[in-house]
Amino acid sequence: MIDALPFDAIEQRCEMKQILVGRTGGPEVLEIVSAPSPSPGRGEVLVDVEAAGINYVDVYQRNGAVDYQPVPFVPGYEGVGTVRQAGPGVASLAIGTRVAWINVLGSYAQQLVLPSDRAIRIPSTFTTDEGLLFQGVTAQYLLAEYHQIKPGDFVLVHAAAGGVGQFLVQWLKRLGAVLIGTASTEAKLQTIRSLGADHAVNYSDGNFLDAVFEITKGRGVDVAFDAVGATTFSSTVKALAPRGTAIAYGQASGVAPDVQIYPLILKGARVAGGSLFTYIQDPAEMQQRAAELICGIEEGWLSALPTTQFPLHDASSAHRAIESRSTQGKLALIP
Repeated sequence: MIDALPFDAIEQRCEMKQILVGRTGGPEVLEIVSAPSPSPGRGEVLVDVEAAGINYVDVYQRNGAVDYQPVPFVPGYEGVGTVRQAGPGVASLAIGTRVAWINVLGSYAQQLVLPSDRAIRIPSTFTTDEGLLFQGVTAQYLLAEYHQIKPGDFVLVHAAAGGVGQFLVQWLKRLGAVLIGTASTEAKLQTIRSLGADHAVNYSDGNFLDAVFEITKGRGVDVAFDAVGATTFSSTVKALAPRGTAIAYGQASGVAPDVQIYPLILKGARVAGGSLFTYIQDPAEMQQRAAELICGIEEGWLSALPTTQFPLHDASSAHRAIESRSTQGKLALIP
């Protein structure tokens, strides 16, 4: 049976608010505008957005660092909300179902139309923080795709107090790794320690390499996760143990310099690049990865990120905050 929105039960929203990028540039280009409330087509659902997650990819698209999104557009790939209406052919998502999504552009809005196979069911008991899945699913693919973590492996995680970093720390400790987490302030180092990191290193002076070799007794790390980029990645590669792997999955400080190949040959080491979107293009694969994250949260060994919330109309302040690299955990817009 197809769900339909009963007109006498739920007031129809004829207009909604959304954030529009009309031209690329700084945070000031994020403009709140009114738009007609969308309607779901076949195989789609209309969702009332509870929170829209803010991620670095949103910044890159807004400032034109990546050019694959033509303007104008509504930014935001991630959110959590409630199904308001189901289009033709959708029988599995009833009105009122709580869902999350992590690869649907246009999330900076009060309402959003989702393909039903990209709507991830979440427990009704989940908080808003627990329903924002982008960073957790990123951690899942990073740990699943590049190196099988064994108890006792030395693992380096840069920006370990950040969104993905906090999930990586918790997950790696679950797997038995010896965790070296880096951050740029004492408050962030304390966060890393509270999550179970074995070692917390301040990398604000760019000199974390000596600490890594001291901790590993000169051997280096088996795996390194680096989303910082320019200021860290050359030294991250140098920090690898023989047959180690460095994974670059972001560039918060700018584009990293080219990697020298010969040192990698001598060590038998590897460098890889990763993007979440590559690993969730197939809806079934996305659902499986999300299910593993949700299970960890439900079982209690994974804790969701603390979320700093901004009202939808103040999206520019939220972007300034994430670009400052002074925040911890997750940032979100509340429509």
